Amino acid sequence: MRAGRSPTYAVSMGSASGRSTAECRSTTSSIVGPKRLRRPTINATFFGRGVSWCYASWETCSMKEVFEAESTVEQWDADYYHPIALSLYDKAIADMLELMEVDSKTTVLDAGCGPGVHTIRVARNGFRVCAIDISETMLAHARRRVEAAGVADKVTFRQQDLTALDFPDNSFRFVFSWGVLIHIPDAEMALDELSRIVEPGGSLALYLNNKFSLDNRIESLARFLLRKPLTDLRQVPLGDGCWYRMDGQKLWVCRIDPRALVEQLTKRGFRLKHHRIGEFSDLQRRLTGLSRRFLLHLNNAAYRLDLSPRFASGGLFVFEKCG
Repeated sequence: MRAGRSPTYAVSMGSASGRSTAECRSTTSSIVGPKRLRRPTINATFFGRGVSWCYASWETCSMKEVFEAESTVEQWDADYYHPIALSLYDKAIADMLELMEVDSKTTVLDAGCGPGVHTIRVARNGFRVCAIDISETMLAHARRRVEAAGVADKVTFRQQDLTALDFPDNSFRFVFSWGVLIHIPDAEMALDELSRIVEPGGSLALYLNNKFSLDNRIESLARFLLRKPLTDLRQVPLGDGCWYRMDGQKLWVCRIDPRALVEQLTKRGFRLKHHRIGEFSDLQRRLTGLSRRFLLHLNNAAYRLDLSPRFASGGLFVFEKCG
């Protein structure tokens, strides 16, 4: 397997040390309650396929409701797990594990497992998994799917808030989070927690969207022509973002600036080892029929060719914690 493209931004790394890996027990922890965000309210407009993508204003933002909704699971299954996309995810997860240099003696933490689709992929690659999520609904779906996939003996679950994990420092050698940080308003707190629980010499893999993707450039042009700009995008340390509605519930979406991400994790004692393309385009989720199938096949081809992630809609970052 080809390694991901060499990162264009990196820092010096100290020596790696330590190998104590915490096992994830199947007990359930209490989640952190709603947080009051002391930030400006947002008003904007967004467009998407199959979802009410209209921004609104909120003084208090707890997104537990959207992640507990059964409609969210159904929507994300339809948007993300089209049969054509499955081979890309199979390969991407296997590649991620290889880039992280995961060994069979340790437990991999899936931080924000959702309905468990990538938890299953990691388990099928022969590794033990601790899967955590803030949502009881997501965990219930994940448990059923893990059982149906025949890998329940390799997976344990816990209910956790990524901004307030109850794992001790240096608990895991291998941690990944797939498409989760973009939905956490206090993403820096989540980075603090994820950084804290990775042991020195361990790996943290993050799959995230890309503020500078071709998709976003196309959308910006369309908004300009339609005179519907995103006037209230909020600048945040990892990029920019807005609140919007999904089936009547609140959801935060941040567009990640790759350089800002690397800077934030460098401050937390990590160095970037790999940055490679994920999906080339997200626009397929707003389309149907042949046009959607074409973009799905384009995503698969772009991944196989290991194109540069510079203008891709999604990318995988693999960091190593300096020790």
